[in-house]
Formats: sequence, structure tokens, C-alpha cells
Amino acid sequence: MRILHTSDIHTGRRLKEHERTEEFRKFFCWLESQISNEHIDTLLISGDIFDNTTPSVTAQNIYYSFLARIANSPLRHTVIISGNHDSPSFIDAPSDILKLCKIHVIGQACDNPEDEVIPLYDSDGRLELIICAVPFLRDKDVRRVNADDSFSDIDSTLQLGIKNHYERVFERARSLRGNDDIPIIAMGHLFLKNGKTREGDGVRSLYVGTSVEVGSDIFPEDIAYTALGHLHSPQSIGRENIRYSGSPIAMGFGEAGQKKSVSIIETDGRNFVSVNEIPVPVFQRLERISGSIDELESQISELGHENESVWIEVTHKGELEMNLQERVNECAKFYPNVEIMSIYDESKGPNGNTVDVPNLDSITPDEMLKLCFDFNNTPEEQRQRFIPLYHEILRGLEVDF
Repeated sequence: MRILHTSDIHTGRRLKEHERTEEFRKFFCWLESQISNEHIDTLLISGDIFDNTTPSVTAQNIYYSFLARIANSPLRHTVIISGNHDSPSFIDAPSDILKLCKIHVIGQACDNPEDEVIPLYDSDGRLELIICAVPFLRDKDVRRVNADDSFSDIDSTLQLGIKNHYERVFERARSLRGNDDIPIIAMGHLFLKNGKTREGDGVRSLYVGTSVEVGSDIFPEDIAYTALGHLHSPQSIGRENIRYSGSPIAMGFGEAGQKKSVSIIETDGRNFVSVNEIPVPVFQRLERISGSIDELESQISELGHENESVWIEVTHKGELEMNLQERVNECAKFYPNVEIMSIYDESKGPNGNTVDVPNLDSITPDEMLKLCFDFNNTPEEQRQRFIPLYHEILRGLEVDF
């Protein structure tokens, strides 16, 4: 059996207030073609279908249009679970209708975990696959709140609750399989210990006030494959068949240049056979550039001549450049394919110290004053004498500070 695993699509996500609608449309069209070209039997989406709990009409249209298309394809089964970004009730709402289209969704953790076991049958009505479809388990799903609990108590209780929930699901799956030579596939949306993240990838903490990570040993060896969501970097943890597919689209500049993929798994009877990564095309190129103002202008020029749409995050390093934003934007305007999304300044003041400068379009006069003090290593005593005079000047200019 050939199974395609993806997750963390975050349909509807913006980048610096820029719509990314076409990226999501193109990804779902590409995914549909892969299902056909790779002769996929079962599609698994392991959570974070949407970027927030109230997806826009456009985001919903992209998602449901895709489901409608694959419902009329040779694909035999689709199983979808919710992630921490999704609304469980929203994901569950159309479940009865979708089930008629061979699409199974589990949004809310079930009161009886056994209800998260989904038996899938072939065209002759014979059981061919068992899915343990465990959605993102929220705090209330796995522990009782106790006001006296310490953070350590909360961690321990959550870990035990998650483990017990999965164990009950697996027990039901094994009893359903009996002695038949049928694979059991687990799905989950959680943070496993030793999982790798990247700076700026947008991966949220799953539980307020704690950073619960669960060991990969909660997935026993008789599970043919574990299809995970939440971490955006493709990776296996513990064993090759316990895997995060990663996000198929770069969520932000922290993922710029990262190779995105979906995973194709093959099973033979109860056994895991192999997993292959299928690269996802880049539908909108993101680039991070850094250096002195001259180096930045050179890099922008190079990207501008590549004739490919590129969104750029700029970080200035080197000597203080008072007209940084103007010079960067002036350079970029000659290249229609280039768009500057953000500008960060890590200039060095006269004393050689480096200070991070926020975007000039959002900085206040007081923040600019502090930066000038920092650049020049102004003593605290002088700062305190100068600040009231500075405010008096601003009031004279009728500047709101």
C-alpha cells in the first residue's frame, strides 16, 4: 500500500500582511497531481490544515475544493486530524458528509479514544488498513485542572495523559486487527523529544506555561508508520518510521531555503517497507540577505536579474546608515520581481557596539533617541539630563511621542 503523508499546511497564512492565496492553491493542485502520478492509495494530513481557528472564506474554499477533487479521484482513503492551529469543532463539522466521500476527519479528541480508530476497507469490503487518528490533544483532553499543580506537576500529568490516550487507541486497533496481516498507522500532532525546530519557523508551544515534549517510545514497534504533524522541518525521530513530514510551504523567512517535501510510505502487510521524500516546488521564493549597504544593494541587484518573484528580508550590518530604508527601497524599485518585506538594522555605532534597530516605519522618537545614546555609549547621567530637553523640543514641534 502506498500512503502520502503531509501536515502543517497552514492554509490562509499571511506573511507580513501579504496574502499567500496563490501559493496554497498551487500546492493543493500539485498535491493532487502527486496523488495521481505516484498511485497513492491513502492520503494522511496530520493537522494544522488552517493557520487559525477562524479561516477566511478564501482559505476554506481552497481546502474544500481540493477535497471535492480528490473525492472523485482513484484515491481510496483520506484521513485528516486537527492541529493546535485548527478549530476542532470546525474541522469536525462536515465529517458526516465527508465520510461519504471516503474522507475521514477527527477534529476533537473523542471522549472514548477508541472512536479515533478508523478501519479502512477495500472495494470488496475487506479490511486493509487501520488508522489511529489522534488529533492534537489539548490540556482539557488529557488532564484535570488542579490549581495547586506546579509546572513540574503539569508536565508530568500532561505526558502521562497523552501516553495513556495513545495506549487506549492502540489497544483498540490491535483488537480490531486480530491475527490479520494488516498495517496499523498512527497519526498525531505533538512535540516529540529531540525534535528539531528552526529560528523563526512559527512553531508554537503546545501548552500554556509548559513545554511538554513526549518520548517517541509512546509509539510501539508494531505500528507500521507514525505520521506526525507540528514540527515544520522534515525529520524522523527514534526510528525511520516515526516521522514529521514538515510544512510543505515555508511559513516565514526562518524557513527560507529549506527543502520542503511530502512523505510517501510503502507498507507490506503489517510491515513498514520504506519512506521517500518527494520535494515540493517553491511557489514563492523567500530570501534573507545581510551585509553592508553596498553589499545589500549588490545582492538585491543579483536577485533582481534572476527574473523570478522573490520576497526579501534585509538585515543591515556594518557602519550606521541613516538613510538605510530609502537606499534599500530605491535599489529594489528597479526590479519588478523583487519585494522588500522587512528591513532590520544591526549597525555599529562610533564605539563599535552593535545595536538592533527596528524598522524605521514603526520606531518612535523616544526609541530613536535611545538608539542614538546606545550608538554613542552616552553615560546614564548625560542621558537623564538630555531627555527632558529632548521632550521639550518635541512638544515645541507638536510631535506626538
